[in-house]
Amino acid sequence: DVNLEDVYLGKEKCVDAKGNILMPGFIDVHIHGSAGIDFMDADVKDYKKISESLYNEGVTTYLATTLTSDNKSLTKVCKNVAKASRENPSLYGVHLEGPYISAKHKGAQNEKFIREPNIDELKQLLKDSNGLVRYISLAPEYKNACDFIKKATKLGVVCSCGHTDTTFDDVRKAIKAGLTNMTHTHNAMSGYHHRNPGALSAAMYFDELNCELICDRIHVCDNTLKTFSKIVGADRIIMITDALKIKNSKINEFELFGLPCERKNGAAYLKTGPLAGSLLTMDQGIRNMKEVCGFSLCELAKISSYNAAKSLHLKDRGEIKVDYLADFVLLDKNLKVKEVYKLGEKVR
Repeated sequence: DVNLEDVYLGKEKCVDAKGNILMPGFIDVHIHGSAGIDFMDADVKDYKKISESLYNEGVTTYLATTLTSDNKSLTKVCKNVAKASRENPSLYGVHLEGPYISAKHKGAQNEKFIREPNIDELKQLLKDSNGLVRYISLAPEYKNACDFIKKATKLGVVCSCGHTDTTFDDVRKAIKAGLTNMTHTHNAMSGYHHRNPGALSAAMYFDELNCELICDRIHVCDNTLKTFSKIVGADRIIMITDALKIKNSKINEFELFGLPCERKNGAAYLKTGPLAGSLLTMDQGIRNMKEVCGFSLCELAKISSYNAAKSLHLKDRGEIKVDYLADFVLLDKNLKVKEVYKLGEKVR
């Protein structure tokens, strides 16, 4: 007759999971927006709406991801994240996607804002964000990239190879400088070639690299998901959504920092044709990886939480463990979200 929700052991609240599956709260290190709001345009008050929409898919930690843009716009995002993070505990910081990328593999990034790595610019953005720039995607083929990666890593920023025409050997050098991640692996990068191996070959070969993967079955097809998962394994995959603002909204047409886009065939596309981003939710991503790759619950927890936490050097989340944050997701047998807890409080 005891209501377990009213039982406390010290300061810890006990909750009856009622036979559902318990997982660590999901961590999305690469997301551009949700609920009709893009981080490039978001005001401080908008982050509450975004955070609440992400709780519905089990996300308890995320990085507000920017686009390749002018310094003024990046500064605005960094300052807003610094303010918004005080009232949004799931907002962990900023992922700068660019602007130090390759024009050849720009994808849905605006080419006119692409520039060479600039450590002084990064230092200022770190200051503007109150130290919350956590992650940066860049192209390692720039002449000063290794020096930039070395200095950025010392500043505590995770460096990821993305939107790049880099070579295998350039990645090898970048790893020695501190590179640890690959941005949306397969998408917007030099591929696998038997005489001219690029970023994708390096992603498969170097065990030091954590590999983001958009698991919507559109950006990366089923057979490629299966092949890559077999080669790399669940220990190095970081599932991301790379979702745009039209996720969790009814918006069908929009602009991505000046580039016209539309919702089509389950994803977002530039009106000129190329993929612009996904509409994926994290819970759908784990269902996809279960169906396509046959991942176990433990493997799904790794790709949706643990690996991201490890990559960000977080020692308080990503696992269900004593002294860790009480960030939990309860899923039913079909891996659909039932309840979500952030810092021990039920948020969904």
